[in-house]
Amino acid sequence: MRYAIISDIHANLEAFQVALEDLDHQDVQKVVCLGDIVGYYANPNECAELCRSRDFLCLRGNHDDAVIGICGIEDFNPVAQDALLWTERQLNESNKAWLKQLPEQALVDDRFLAVHGSPIHPYDYIFSPAGATFAFDSLAMEYPQIALCFFGHTHQRALYSYSDRTTTQEFLEHNQAPAYNIHDDKLYLINPGSIGQARDGKPGASYLIYDSDNNTIRYRHVPYDFDLTKQKVAAAGLPPMLAERLGLGF
Repeated sequence: MRYAIISDIHANLEAFQVALEDLDHQDVQKVVCLGDIVGYYANPNECAELCRSRDFLCLRGNHDDAVIGICGIEDFNPVAQDALLWTERQLNESNKAWLKQLPEQALVDDRFLAVHGSPIHPYDYIFSPAGATFAFDSLAMEYPQIALCFFGHTHQRALYSYSDRTTTQEFLEHNQAPAYNIHDDKLYLINPGSIGQARDGKPGASYLIYDSDNNTIRYRHVPYDFDLTKQKVAAAGLPPMLAERLGLGF
């Protein structure tokens, strides 16, 4: 089985469409979205409806939760708060109802766990080997049969492995190669990066392909026309910083 793992679309339609065009050439049988379908950018309804029409397996992220009232917005920064309030006004009731029924995590085909932030809590961030170690402990306790977990939320591609009580972080190339081998004697926490708002230093849309037959993952990075996304930010009256950071990748 070949899976595409995507995350943090954040209502960026231009990035999402280009990523889907690339994904459609990857011989993928299932797409798993790790949440934050909406928030930040100007096309929340269109991005939600693309996920719905393609029957992706989607999780709720913290931005999704905030828009539908599952959590408050007080813990978000002011820019995110402004975007969430705008999104709440724009998102139609059908898409709000769809978001509300999504799970916060999923055990996929008994092969891997999919979460938004961490196996510990959907809003937790994993930024370091130390944070990954806590998450590995939770994964081993709650899902002893599962060795692989995909997470999002940070908007940064990451690959952590755990073996012999030691957590290792892999250095990830920005190009499309190489494939990374998943070894049966290790646990893994892997982040595909963000579709809609890269924060790992390279503008564009990032996702990954997991091949469960060959036990490999391969990252994909796709450039897109973020000038159009910037124009939509300005037209919608969304915070200008959201447009500025697209060209920086941070």
